[in-house]
Amino acid sequence: MGVLKGGFLAGAVAGVVAGLLLAPRSGRETREQLLGQAGISGQVDRIKGAIGAGKDSAADQNEALRRKIEETRARLRSQMDADGTAGGEDAWGGPAGTAPDDVS
Repeated sequence: MGVLKGGFLAGAVAGVVAGLLLAPRSGRETREQLLGQAGISGQVDRIKGAIGAGKDSAADQNEALRRKIEETRARLRSQMDADGTAGGEDAWGGPAGTAPDDVS
């Protein structure tokens, strides 16, 4: 897997370098295109903003997943209580958390 990532990264870098070298622009135009008017600090700020947005999105998705898990647990517990199987026994009459073959 590491070789694949390394090959991909090397290919991407080579493509970027070739694109810059073969671009029909002057050096000044290329720098302006890459860095914009804000320069490197502007690009760094954009990257930081994108990273922050990614972290926020991941945190939101994590919280939504936790809520779903808790809702599912609660629903399963209530179903087990309604079926009368929550008294320490599973559906086969054995101790909770065992399979039928585990009970001796």
